[in-house]
Amino acid sequence: MRNLVCSSALLAAIALVACGPSSKEVAGAKTAHYKGDKLQLFAETKSVVEGKYKLTKSDETTLGMQTEPRWFSPEGLAQTPRGEGEDVRDLPDKSIKIALVVQLLPDGDSWVVKVSPIMARYNKGIPKPEPLKENDASLPGWVEGKVDQLALEIHKALQKYEVKGVPQTVPQGPPPPAPDEPSGSAAAPAQGSAAPK
Repeated sequence: MRNLVCSSALLAAIALVACGPSSKEVAGAKTAHYKGDKLQLFAETKSVVEGKYKLTKSDETTLGMQTEPRWFSPEGLAQTPRGEGEDVRDLPDKSIKIALVVQLLPDGDSWVVKVSPIMARYNKGIPKPEPLKENDASLPGWVEGKVDQLALEIHKALQKYEVKGVPQTVPQGPPPPAPDEPSGSAAAPAQGSAAPK
Protein backbone atom coordinates (compact mmCIF):
# COMPACT_ATOMS: atom_id res chain seq x y z
CA MET A 1 0.00 0.00 0.00
CA ARG A 2 2.86 2.37 0.83
CA ASN A 3 4.41 1.85 -2.62
CA LEU A 4 1.05 2.62 -4.21
CA VAL A 5 0.80 5.95 -2.32
CA CYS A 6 4.40 6.86 -3.25
CA SER A 7 3.80 5.90 -6.88
CA SER A 8 0.61 7.99 -7.00
CA ALA A 9 2.43 11.02 -5.58
CA LEU A 10 5.26 10.57 -8.09
CA LEU A 11 2.82 10.29 -11.01
CA ALA A 12 0.99 13.43 -9.86
CA ALA A 13 4.28 15.35 -9.70
CA ILE A 14 5.26 14.16 -13.19
CA ALA A 15 1.84 15.15 -14.55
CA LEU A 16 2.21 18.67 -13.13
CA VAL A 17 5.62 19.08 -14.77
CA ALA A 18 4.35 17.67 -18.06
CA CYS A 19 1.51 20.24 -18.13
CA GLY A 20 3.91 23.18 -17.77
CA PRO A 21 4.76 25.43 -20.70
CA SER A 22 7.37 24.27 -23.18
CA SER A 23 10.52 26.29 -23.79
CA LYS A 24 9.17 27.04 -27.28
CA GLU A 25 5.97 28.52 -25.81
CA VAL A 26 7.98 30.66 -23.37
CA ALA A 27 10.36 31.86 -26.10
CA GLY A 28 7.37 32.73 -28.30
CA ALA A 29 5.76 34.69 -25.45
CA LYS A 30 8.96 36.62 -24.74
CA THR A 31 9.54 37.62 -28.36
CA ALA A 32 5.94 38.15 -29.53
CA HIS A 33 5.13 41.46 -31.20
CA TYR A 34 1.75 43.13 -30.78
CA LYS A 35 -0.12 45.80 -32.74
CA GLY A 36 -2.80 47.95 -31.23
CA ASP A 37 -3.40 51.01 -29.12
CA LYS A 38 -0.51 51.24 -26.66
CA LEU A 39 -2.76 52.27 -23.77
CA GLN A 40 -5.10 49.32 -24.41
CA LEU A 41 -2.13 46.93 -24.55
CA PHE A 42 -0.77 48.47 -21.35
CA ALA A 43 -4.16 48.20 -19.58
CA GLU A 44 -4.53 44.51 -20.49
CA THR A 45 -0.94 43.80 -19.45
CA LYS A 46 -1.49 45.58 -16.14
CA SER A 47 -4.67 43.59 -15.52
CA VAL A 48 -2.74 40.31 -15.88
CA VAL A 49 0.09 41.47 -13.61
CA GLU A 50 -2.33 42.75 -10.95
CA GLY A 51 -4.09 39.37 -11.04
CA LYS A 52 -0.90 37.72 -9.75
CA TYR A 53 1.04 40.42 -7.89
CA LYS A 54 0.56 43.62 -5.95
CA LEU A 55 1.91 46.60 -7.93
CA THR A 56 4.08 49.23 -6.27
CA LYS A 57 4.47 51.33 -9.42
CA SER A 58 2.54 51.75 -12.64
CA ASP A 59 3.07 54.50 -15.21
CA GLU A 60 1.05 54.88 -18.42
CA THR A 61 3.44 57.52 -19.77
CA THR A 62 6.46 55.21 -19.67
CA LEU A 63 4.32 52.08 -20.23
CA GLY A 64 5.88 50.24 -17.30
CA MET A 65 5.04 48.78 -13.92
CA GLN A 66 6.80 47.09 -11.02
CA THR A 67 5.54 44.47 -8.58
CA GLU A 68 6.00 44.56 -4.83
CA PRO A 69 9.22 42.75 -3.84
CA ARG A 70 8.73 39.35 -2.19
CA TRP A 71 11.18 37.07 -0.39
CA PHE A 72 11.54 33.41 -1.36
CA SER A 73 13.54 30.62 0.25
CA PRO A 74 16.34 29.03 -1.81
CA GLU A 75 13.77 26.37 -2.80
CA GLY A 76 11.28 28.98 -4.06
CA LEU A 77 8.84 29.05 -1.13
CA ALA A 78 7.37 32.46 -0.22
CA GLN A 79 8.84 33.91 2.99
CA THR A 80 7.74 36.78 5.22
CA PRO A 81 10.36 38.70 7.19
CA ARG A 82 9.11 39.76 10.60
CA GLY A 83 8.64 43.35 11.68
CA GLU A 84 8.24 46.65 9.92
CA GLY A 85 11.85 47.16 8.85
CA GLU A 86 11.92 43.85 6.97
CA ASP A 87 14.09 42.07 9.53
CA VAL A 88 15.74 39.38 7.41
CA ARG A 89 17.55 37.60 10.26
CA ASP A 90 14.90 34.87 10.41
CA LEU A 91 14.97 34.18 6.67
CA PRO A 92 16.76 31.05 5.48
CA ASP A 93 20.31 31.70 4.27
CA LYS A 94 20.44 32.44 0.50
CA SER A 95 16.79 33.61 0.36
CA ILE A 96 16.07 35.77 -2.69
CA LYS A 97 13.96 38.94 -2.88
CA ILE A 98 12.30 39.46 -6.26
CA ALA A 99 10.31 42.29 -7.82
CA LEU A 100 9.26 42.09 -11.46
CA VAL A 101 9.44 45.03 -13.87
CA VAL A 102 7.09 44.78 -16.84
CA GLN A 103 7.65 47.14 -19.79
CA LEU A 104 5.83 47.69 -23.06
CA LEU A 105 8.62 48.55 -25.51
CA PRO A 106 8.29 49.90 -29.06
CA ASP A 107 9.81 47.93 -31.93
CA GLY A 108 9.13 49.61 -35.25
CA ASP A 109 5.35 49.88 -35.56
CA SER A 110 4.65 47.11 -33.04
CA TRP A 111 5.15 46.50 -29.31
CA VAL A 112 7.00 43.91 -27.23
CA VAL A 113 6.41 43.09 -23.55
CA LYS A 114 9.57 42.63 -21.48
CA VAL A 115 9.52 41.10 -17.99
CA SER A 116 12.70 41.59 -15.93
CA PRO A 117 13.44 40.67 -12.32
CA ILE A 118 15.05 42.96 -9.73
CA MET A 119 16.69 40.66 -7.20
CA ALA A 120 18.77 40.57 -4.04
CA ARG A 121 20.07 37.62 -1.99
CA TYR A 122 20.20 37.42 1.80
CA ASN A 123 23.50 35.97 3.03
CA LYS A 124 23.43 34.98 6.70
CA GLY A 125 25.64 37.26 8.79
CA ILE A 126 25.65 40.10 6.24
CA PRO A 127 23.05 42.79 7.04
CA LYS A 128 22.59 44.18 3.53
CA PRO A 129 21.21 41.86 0.81
CA GLU A 130 23.51 41.26 -2.17
CA PRO A 131 22.14 42.63 -5.51
CA LEU A 132 21.81 39.95 -8.21
CA LYS A 133 21.80 40.21 -11.99
CA GLU A 134 19.29 38.34 -14.14
CA ASN A 135 21.96 36.15 -15.76
CA ASP A 136 23.70 35.20 -12.47
CA ALA A 137 24.75 31.55 -12.76
CA SER A 138 24.07 30.95 -9.06
CA LEU A 139 20.32 31.62 -9.39
CA PRO A 140 18.02 28.63 -8.87
CA GLY A 141 15.84 27.65 -11.85
CA TRP A 142 12.59 28.69 -10.18
CA VAL A 143 13.62 32.37 -10.48
CA GLU A 144 13.54 32.23 -14.28
CA GLY A 145 10.34 30.22 -13.97
CA LYS A 146 8.59 33.16 -12.25
CA VAL A 147 9.66 35.52 -15.07
CA ASP A 148 8.66 33.00 -17.75
CA GLN A 149 5.27 32.28 -16.19
CA LEU A 150 4.32 35.96 -16.04
CA ALA A 151 5.53 36.54 -19.62
CA LEU A 152 3.43 33.58 -20.79
CA GLU A 153 0.30 34.77 -18.97
CA ILE A 154 0.66 38.27 -20.46
CA HIS A 155 1.15 36.75 -23.91
CA LYS A 156 -2.05 34.68 -23.57
CA ALA A 157 -3.99 37.85 -22.71
CA LEU A 158 -2.50 39.78 -25.66
CA GLN A 159 -2.64 37.03 -28.32
CA LYS A 160 -5.46 38.76 -30.21
CA TYR A 161 -3.03 41.64 -30.88
CA GLU A 162 -0.09 39.44 -31.92
CA VAL A 163 1.59 40.14 -35.23
CA LYS A 164 2.66 36.93 -36.95
CA GLY A 165 5.79 36.83 -39.09
CA VAL A 166 7.63 39.68 -37.33
CA PRO A 167 11.34 39.02 -36.74
CA GLN A 168 11.49 37.57 -33.24
CA THR A 169 13.83 39.97 -31.48
CA VAL A 170 13.23 42.00 -28.37
CA PRO A 171 14.45 45.61 -28.22
CA GLN A 172 16.68 46.40 -25.26
CA GLY A 173 14.92 48.58 -22.72
CA PRO A 174 16.77 50.27 -19.90
CA PRO A 175 18.03 47.81 -17.30
CA PRO A 176 15.93 47.50 -14.15
CA PRO A 177 17.33 49.47 -11.21
CA ALA A 178 19.28 47.76 -8.46
CA PRO A 179 17.03 46.69 -5.56
CA ASP A 180 17.80 49.76 -3.42
CA GLU A 181 17.78 52.38 -6.22
CA PRO A 182 14.72 54.49 -6.99
CA SER A 183 13.08 53.02 -10.05
CA GLY A 184 11.57 56.05 -11.73
CA SER A 185 13.38 55.18 -14.95
CA ALA A 186 12.89 51.41 -14.76
CA ALA A 187 9.78 51.47 -16.86
CA ALA A 188 10.91 54.03 -19.44
CA PRO A 189 11.16 52.97 -23.10
CA ALA A 190 14.61 52.53 -24.56
CA GLN A 191 16.35 55.79 -25.36
CA GLY A 192 16.43 56.64 -29.01
CA SER A 193 13.48 54.43 -29.92
CA ALA A 194 10.52 56.11 -31.47
CA ALA A 195 7.21 55.22 -29.86
CA PRO A 196 4.58 54.13 -32.39
CA LYS A 197 1.36 56.10 -32.48
